[in-house]
Amino acid sequence: MSLLTWDYDGDLYCALTTETGAGEGRTIHFELSEARMVPGGAPSMPASPAPGPAAVTVVVYAPEEEKPAEVFFDETQTLPFAVLRHFMATVTSRLASTGS
Repeated sequence: MSLLTWDYDGDLYCALTTETGAGEGRTIHFELSEARMVPGGAPSMPASPAPGPAAVTVVVYAPEEEKPAEVFFDETQTLPFAVLRHFMATVTSRLASTGS
């Protein structure tokens, strides 16, 4: 699991990537959302970003499965196009590095 956060026009966004399974059963989930700041557990721990409700979800299956990737959009949320473009560049780069 990995979490990438970035700022766009004063708002914080994040891309959460989760990979499950191996070989033919491998599935990668990419989720784009606005980030929420979560307070640290102790006074010495600063607040940190965490994903909010996913606005866009991309599900990619192992190449051996021969299933096309699926994309889901939350119809109640809107995002700047530049944020979506940044997210898609992140997905493309990650897939290129895994050979998917």
